Amino acid sequence: MENLKRKNSYNAFSLILILAIVVNMLALLPTRPSQANPWYWKPEQRDYAPSGVPDFDQRQWGTYMWQDMGQQWSHCGPVAVANSLWWLDSEFEPNPMPQPIIHDGFPLVQAYNAQWDDHDPLNVPWLIEHLAYLMDTDGRRTGIVHSGTDVHDMEAGLAHYLSWTGVNPQGDVNGDGMVDQTDFNIVNAAMGSTPWQGPWDLRADIFPASTTYPPVADNVIDPGDLGLVMQNMGQTGMFYEHTVMQPDFFFIEEEVERCQDVVLLVGYWFFDPHGGTWYREPGGHYVTVAGVDSADMKLALSDPVQDAFESGLIPEGRIPVPHAHLPPEPPYVTHNDAQYVSQDIYSVAQISPPWFPPCPGGNWMLVNFASWRPAPPFFAVIESAVITSPIGIHDVAVTNLTSAKAVICQGYCGNLTVAVQNQGDFTETFNVTAYANTTIIGSENVTLPAGDSTTMAFTWNTSGFAKGNYTISAYAWPVLGETDTADNNFTDRWVIVSMVGDLTGGSENPWDFVPDGVVDGSDLSIVAKCYGSWPGAQPPMIWNVNCDVNNDGVVDGSDLAIIAKHFGESDP
Repeated sequence: MENLKRKNSYNAFSLILILAIVVNMLALLPTRPSQANPWYWKPEQRDYAPSGVPDFDQRQWGTYMWQDMGQQWSHCGPVAVANSLWWLDSEFEPNPMPQPIIHDGFPLVQAYNAQWDDHDPLNVPWLIEHLAYLMDTDGRRTGIVHSGTDVHDMEAGLAHYLSWTGVNPQGDVNGDGMVDQTDFNIVNAAMGSTPWQGPWDLRADIFPASTTYPPVADNVIDPGDLGLVMQNMGQTGMFYEHTVMQPDFFFIEEEVERCQDVVLLVGYWFFDPHGGTWYREPGGHYVTVAGVDSADMKLALSDPVQDAFESGLIPEGRIPVPHAHLPPEPPYVTHNDAQYVSQDIYSVAQISPPWFPPCPGGNWMLVNFASWRPAPPFFAVIESAVITSPIGIHDVAVTNLTSAKAVICQGYCGNLTVAVQNQGDFTETFNVTAYANTTIIGSENVTLPAGDSTTMAFTWNTSGFAKGNYTISAYAWPVLGETDTADNNFTDRWVIVSMVGDLTGGSENPWDFVPDGVVDGSDLSIVAKCYGSWPGAQPPMIWNVNCDVNNDGVVDGSDLAIIAKHFGESDP
């Protein structure tokens, strides 16, 4: 314990206390964004995305070669989405287990073979081929031969995948997580069509529904599809997909920092300065956003065809776990172990007026993008963002913490009050734990409907605690799906555990009490001054909670007896 021998040491003690609180508050601040560290990275997950967003490679194969009819690697779309879903599945895993333990507590990504875990490297090709089929990459679903993945087919395939896994209801054809009249209208409008005739809409082809892999589409929109919508009308799932065309940097930044899964489609555009016209080059490329630098307007990407930073093609990036690629390559399978990534960093710049007329594909570009190396008048334009998000918000918070006492005599008790709030959209049951430094004072579960608040009482029994100054804090353990955890912790001021009988205070303010290391007349005097008082006593009496040494709610002879028993003792 700090041995404060004189009352005039109060000012120095207060200054130290204030500085310590400031240091604690700074330590609890989130790491994004600040001048020192402007980056926000999607966090690592134990089961199993230990480097944040994975960085799977499209230059490999599973049951077939992932190339189009021109023998070009063509599966960047399903690979980029696989990166996203893998990370999201890890985030929602309720009971994380390290690799290689076979364990799957959340169905967004599932094992395609009972011999391995859903996040085993062996599972990656199966997941990607599943997505490629649903998204009609290279025409693998419809038979209409083309190269790569159309962004609207990606939307449809992603909606079907969410339903196939069970996190969303079957019949949700537009991917908003709900089966409603909109889904009915989409299917009804495409009734009777096939990929080769009629008002074909890939979203509407949901029957027969298959819970096995691979799923089977009949490429006919008929009453069976409509019946599946009607069967599940009104049901709601856990996730929704939405696509934003021509997103700006600030939208992407906000979505990433909300921990949504963001896949970008980059198109290659040429500006003809003579005719003042934009032209789009054939093709495009999908990437997954792994992090964002708000201050310098940069994005970190998991690129399915380039490990640009790892290969020395660009100067900025991140490799959390150094690794080597084992030849021969392809297949590029090293990154199928999700700890191995090359998250490549690019500046993002605006290309719209005043320099050029608006580009039809979008007004923001990736500067010096390694997958294409454009230079003006060629541009790597961010054309669209395909986003997968949880429906609603799961968010709990500790909003306040107070200790009734500033001084608790060693071996006796003090009371803490913790205020918590459910700031999300769902009823939540969660644990709240109170701490003195890092030692648990108490822990309780609470259930709160959306938007509700409550207070919780904890009693701190200081038996077994050394004398000294303790920082009091409370922590609301995150609930499933919670991403805003910065407000889950609340830290209060210091509370002093003193030698028994050492209070030393001269006012009615409990926070004016500073032990001086000796039990003497000043301690006896302040307790005597409050003798016979309790909270709310009538007529009003001088009450000071620190003087209630034994914490029984009244200052009486038992408290005086404790002081008297130790009178004259000093702290060694």
